[in-house]
Amino acid sequence: MTAEELVGMNKKEMLRAKIESIRLSDVMDEEFVTVRPDDRLGDVLARMTELDLHEIPVSKDGKRIEGLVSYGTMLRRKNLSTEAKASTIMVSPPNVPPDAAITEVAEILLREGYRQLPIVEDGRIAGVVSRSHILSVVKNVQDVQDVPVESIMTTDARTVGGKDRVVDAVTTMRNLDIRIMPVVDDPGRIMGIVGIKDIANYNWREKRRQTIGEVVGNSYPADVLVESVMIEEPVTIPPGTTVGEAAGIMLDRRISTLPVVDDRELLGVVTTFDLVELVASFRRRDMMYMQITGLENEDRFESEQMERIITQSMQKIARIIPPLMFSLHVGKYKQEGLKTKYSLNGRLVTIDGVMNSNSSQWDLIQATADLMAIFERRVIERKEEKLEHRRRSRNIGHR
Repeated sequence: MTAEELVGMNKKEMLRAKIESIRLSDVMDEEFVTVRPDDRLGDVLARMTELDLHEIPVSKDGKRIEGLVSYGTMLRRKNLSTEAKASTIMVSPPNVPPDAAITEVAEILLREGYRQLPIVEDGRIAGVVSRSHILSVVKNVQDVQDVPVESIMTTDARTVGGKDRVVDAVTTMRNLDIRIMPVVDDPGRIMGIVGIKDIANYNWREKRRQTIGEVVGNSYPADVLVESVMIEEPVTIPPGTTVGEAAGIMLDRRISTLPVVDDRELLGVVTTFDLVELVASFRRRDMMYMQITGLENEDRFESEQMERIITQSMQKIARIIPPLMFSLHVGKYKQEGLKTKYSLNGRLVTIDGVMNSNSSQWDLIQATADLMAIFERRVIERKEEKLEHRRRSRNIGHR
């Protein structure tokens, strides 16, 4: 480990101590909304839409936890009737006690894919914690708030055109496991933003729906264009914005995605996920946190081989820079007979910043190997850039 990396690790330890000194009880909401197990799903979803919630606890008496209804589960079980009861779709939430560390809560939110979770003590709901609460930590902890958005934003964000069909935009979002995409014109300039919820709200206005799939945007006329449902003139931020400033804007405007724009040119995207991931990266752990999502049952037997390829690659990367977190989402976007083409989107967090990359192949294992080769190459390139910058700085100092 170089002296520079050692300083980075020492600073990381100090920041971890600052973050974990914040108690969960200091940031969670003790006032919360619940639904009953026998409530209609149509009513539950209307309540969630009204309050802008992605998850809502289920409780008979408003105190003792019965389960959790999530928007994500509704997307997966789209054929359920809106007349079905909440109990038919609720799941057991992950255990989050009141004394859990903020960094642990951030990791649970990432791992489980939830936006909000109940804090449970002795079977009773003590409060709820959401990604917004984690954003308040980012906004208020010095040094964390000063991180530039360029170090965590997704630079190769997937976009959609205003003249593209909504059905194609939704397919892309599902394949990439994202909820929102920037809308750009032909020259690539930002013109709007569109999300699953915008599509669902459009459907709600247009017709009465009878299944969950129709309510959450799984059913719509094939000729509806993205420009019909997008949010025009979205809130954007310029390069040079800090994550503390970005977190403040997200909290004030109640939004989850901020395009980073320079003279209408889209440079990248920062989301609440990125900021929660930043906090989770400070969690103390014996090994790198790794998560693979999007695999279906028939792909599970290949997951061990994928993990082996990733682990071997991370061992090489660790010789250059310590990796902290790695996430990989597997999507399918083309089918020819029995063959499937896979799209892989990876995200690597190191003490040096965030890297995003993607690959696509008909063979899932080869796609994984290709993706990791890209990350290895980028880590080496970033290291060489830093060395070159250091050499130039020395030469300037000796003049």
